[in-house]
Amino acid sequence: MIKKNPEEIELIKTWLNLANENLLSAKILIDEEFSPYHTVCFMCQGSAEKYIKAYLIWNGWELEKIHDMEELLKYAIKLDTSFEELRDECKLLNEYITSGRYPGDLPWEMIGKPQADEAIEAAEKIEKVVSKRMNLDK
Repeated sequence: MIKKNPEEIELIKTWLNLANENLLSAKILIDEEFSPYHTVCFMCQGSAEKYIKAYLIWNGWELEKIHDMEELLKYAIKLDTSFEELRDECKLLNEYITSGRYPGDLPWEMIGKPQADEAIEAAEKIEKVVSKRMNLDK
């Protein structure tokens, strides 16, 4: 790990806070009477993306505007090969970068509770792995 200055620490905390907020929002939305499951999945993708970016920044990576989870995972694996265990989760969440957000993409009606539950589980696993690698106590 690279020694951090106060600005870097604050930036990393911001990424983690936003990731936590996205995941919390997804968990709240899934329990609504009419849950927008496509939004839950999108929030999970955003959460996981932010967790991995926080880890990368923590390790000196210069921020790039990348949303592709598999691409971000490649950077993480270069730092720690054990991130390979997140390949399936990143592939799954990649489906929700745009799916269900725009007309003409995967119809949002096709994204139901099973997909939303699976997306939450994937984001939670990524959060746990990142927290462990960054030695964060929750």
